[in-house]
Amino acid sequence: MLSNLVSLPIMLILSVLQTVAVSRVNLMSGSADIILLAIVSWGVTEENRSIFIWALVGGIFISFISAMPVAAVISAYLIVAGITRVINKSLWQSPILVILLSSFIGTVSKFIIDIIALEFMGIKLTLPTSIKVMLVPNLILNLFLLFPIYLIMSDLAKWIAQKEEYE
Repeated sequence: MLSNLVSLPIMLILSVLQTVAVSRVNLMSGSADIILLAIVSWGVTEENRSIFIWALVGGIFISFISAMPVAAVISAYLIVAGITRVINKSLWQSPILVILLSSFIGTVSKFIIDIIALEFMGIKLTLPTSIKVMLVPNLILNLFLLFPIYLIMSDLAKWIAQKEEYE
């Protein structure tokens, strides 16, 4: 229960950081997605289903500040949460492999959902150029920020677990 309540301020802070600072660090036209990385990291550190609450809260906050359709943003983060849960159940003994695979597959799936949403909005993009200019830089920047976000989220999960033990 406490982890669901903590998701609101944490995702709010991360979405503000995403908008103000992280989106300004571009590699070609791609930028890192710390909300996605936080969802993946939380899914690896937390055993219960609160990852979907975190994904929903993060999707809602990002949809307020994004030009993408609300359904596309929220569904992309919920799919990332589901991918993380499935991979975590399969490879539960290796969290580093889980976060690497989940962030890679999650970034690609979010990219595909974004491309489909942009097509529905009438924005035509060529797939090879989009992959070269957006997806590959997103993957590189997400990989660069993955471990610091994972360390922060695992420390947060340990802190919340200690607080829930006392209640």
